[in-house]
Amino acid sequence: MHPMHSTEVFRFDLNRDGDRVVVTLYGELDIANARRLRESFAALDDGRESDVVVDLAGVPFIDSTCLAVLLWASHRSRDSGRRMVLRDPSRGVIAALAASGLLRAFRYDPETLDSVQPWPTRIPAAEPHTVGAAS
Repeated sequence: MHPMHSTEVFRFDLNRDGDRVVVTLYGELDIANARRLRESFAALDDGRESDVVVDLAGVPFIDSTCLAVLLWASHRSRDSGRRMVLRDPSRGVIAALAASGLLRAFRYDPETLDSVQPWPTRIPAAEPHTVGAAS
């Protein structure tokens, strides 16, 4: 399937889980929905210093435009005192991160590391006590 003609509908679900926000993404993330993705992450700025967990299990494909949005969201989270981690990226997402050289640019949910570690570079895990830890 050509990414510019994605038939998988992009969806951005947001849930609060204690002191963290869990963002679950679905569908192919490409240039056609990069603006909506960025707007969705921008809307997270609600004044709370919540950690952000981005679940990517439902994303079979991501292009460089949306990788840039994820990187922007990660920097924005860090600048506002939050931590953003990726959870359960699909093989397609892992391949895109590795091909773009961004695999090590993100933190990962500790439970995700087993699925990501087969790649040749060691990637950073989030500190277990800092992501979703009770205050």
